[in-house]
Amino acid sequence: MENIKPREISKETARRFLISKQSFLQQAIGKNGTLEAIRRLECVQKDPISVVHRNHQLVLHSRVVDYNVSHLDDLLYKDRLVFEYWCNAKSIIPIEDFSYFHYRMKNPSEFHSPFYERIKVQRKRLKTAISHVLSEIRKHGPLSAREFEQKRKIKGKVATRVLNLLWDCGDLMIHHVERNRRYYDLTERVLPPNVVEMAGPSREEYKRFMIQKYMNAYGLIDTRNWRFGWLKLKASQRKTIVKELVEEDKLFPVKIDGVKQVYYVLKEHSSLLENSGASLSEKVHFLAPLDNLLWNRRMISEIFDFDYAWEVYKIPEKRVYGYYVMPILYGTRFIGRLDPKLDRQGQKMIINSLLLEQKDFDKDLMNELGESLKRFLEFHDTSQVSIVRTQPKKLKDALIRELNRLGEFKS
Repeated sequence: MENIKPREISKETARRFLISKQSFLQQAIGKNGTLEAIRRLECVQKDPISVVHRNHQLVLHSRVVDYNVSHLDDLLYKDRLVFEYWCNAKSIIPIEDFSYFHYRMKNPSEFHSPFYERIKVQRKRLKTAISHVLSEIRKHGPLSAREFEQKRKIKGKVATRVLNLLWDCGDLMIHHVERNRRYYDLTERVLPPNVVEMAGPSREEYKRFMIQKYMNAYGLIDTRNWRFGWLKLKASQRKTIVKELVEEDKLFPVKIDGVKQVYYVLKEHSSLLENSGASLSEKVHFLAPLDNLLWNRRMISEIFDFDYAWEVYKIPEKRVYGYYVMPILYGTRFIGRLDPKLDRQGQKMIINSLLLEQKDFDKDLMNELGESLKRFLEFHDTSQVSIVRTQPKKLKDALIRELNRLGEFKS
C-alpha cells in the first residue's frame, strides 16, 4: 500500500464530494424520496431527545424537499420497507439489508448489543417472563409493556426489559408506535415471508457486508475511526482491511491539501469524486446533531475547518453554544450554529441563539437563512418564533424582516 501514490485533491473537492455523497444535492420528494434518501445514506441514526423533532426526522428533513413524519411512519409500520436496529447506534435501515442484520440478531454474544449486554446476566432469571411475553404476543398480537403491566402478571419495567431483549435478538419487531409507546409482534408476522426466510450470511459475509456498508455511508474512510465497519476492530485490523482493499483495487487513497491524514475512497465513487469540481447551489441546512455528515467529527475539523461538539451532555456551565446546538451548513461551508427549542404547549419555536462564524452577512446568505428558518418552522407546525440572541447582533432584526417578507410569522 505504501507504493500506491494517493490521489491529490483540494479541501473544496473533498467537501463537495461529501456534500453530494451525503445526499444534500438530490431533490428527493415525498415518501419515495424518503426511502431513496435512507438507501443512499445506508442508515439514519435515531435518538430519543426531542427538543425539536428527533434526530432522524431532522436528517430526513434536510434531504427531502417536502418531508413529513408520516412518510417515515408509513415506510416503517405499513410498507415495511425499512426497519429499526443497531447500525450506527440505533438506526433506520433499508429492509433489503435485513438478512445480514438477522445474523447479528441471532448471534448477539458476538457483538455489542446494548439491550443484550444489560440483560444477558439476568436471562435465566427472566426465563419465565420471556416465555410469558412471547405466549401473550402469540395469542393476542402486538402488545406494549403497558398491557403487561395492566394485567399485573409481570411488572412494567420487567416487561420493557424483556421486550427490548427479544427485539435485540430478533424474535420481536416493532409493529407500530402510539404516542411514543412501542408495540411489538413476532418477527415472522411483521415481515413478509420472503424477507424472514431469506438465507442468512456467514460470519465472514456479515463482516464484509458491514465494512462495505460503512464505507459507502461515510464516503471518506478514516482508519483512525474506532467505529470502523461498526465492528469491534483494533487499529491494526482496520489498517489491514484497508490495505487489502487497496491491493484489490476496490479502494484508493486520497491526499487532501492541508490535511496530514490520508483518507480512502471506494473505487465505485471515483467518478463522483472527479465530478465534485462542478458548481453547486449554496443552500442553507440546519444539521441534526447526529447527522450522517457529522459522524466523524475529526474529519469535519480537518476538511471543513469547523469544530463541532454536541453539548447536550455537558453541564450548563460548560456549554459554549447551547443545549441542542445544530451546525449551519451553507453550500460547502459550516458558517455557524443554531440552538432551537420547540415550546409545544405554546406552539412557538424559541431560537436561543443563531451564531455566525463571520461578522457580516450579505443579501444572498440572508435570503437562504430566512428560507431555511421558514421551512424549519413549517416543519414544526408553528408560525410563532422568538429569536433570543444572534451573532452578529444586527442579524436578529434582519432575520425577522426576512421571515415577515416570506410569510406571516409572529415574533
